Amino acid sequence: MKKSQEPVRTSTRILKAATKEFCDKGYAGARMEGIAKRAGVSKQLVLHHFKSKENLYNEVHNLLRSPAFQSLELADYLSVSPSDLLADRFIRRSKSLDYQRFLTWEAAGVRNKPLPGERARKQNVDLRSRSIKLLQSAGHLPADMDHRMIHLAVVALASYPLSFTEITRLITGRSCTDPKFQQDWVKFLRQLGLFLSSKSARKMG
Repeated sequence: MKKSQEPVRTSTRILKAATKEFCDKGYAGARMEGIAKRAGVSKQLVLHHFKSKENLYNEVHNLLRSPAFQSLELADYLSVSPSDLLADRFIRRSKSLDYQRFLTWEAAGVRNKPLPGERARKQNVDLRSRSIKLLQSAGHLPADMDHRMIHLAVVALASYPLSFTEITRLITGRSCTDPKFQQDWVKFLRQLGLFLSSKSARKMG
């Protein structure tokens, strides 16, 4: 192995270990010692590569975040049919279940405190909210609804079945990873999205 490749390999090993630690215990419960033990390195080496627990957490967040979300721009959000607004988000979320688990732990542990890397994450949230406002202005979504509440509803409908897996199973009798459940949920979300779009169209007419 070339000496120059060793730091990259070590960083990758630490990231994999940190992903497991954060997904199993959340930000509050995870310990740098635990990450080091999983990676088979010293805590000092973890700190040498990532400087702090928060920096490492942000790296794991960016790693887990679905590649389908990472490069989205405003035009990409606006290119989605308004009637597919809800279904599109669920499809994207369902492709990154580890990320969903990561976010669920985060919600349980942070409890209304500032998030690690909040500024950058808020920019992504604001981009999505802006796209919803533009769709409202164009008459594709009801203008009398608060765009922030629409955004929150989109995230909730896309995330809840994946985060609260036992509730999903108790209500539907199927796992959130069951292809038939996902197919039926996408169909339902498209029906709901079509209703929102048609409600807006009727008001514009």
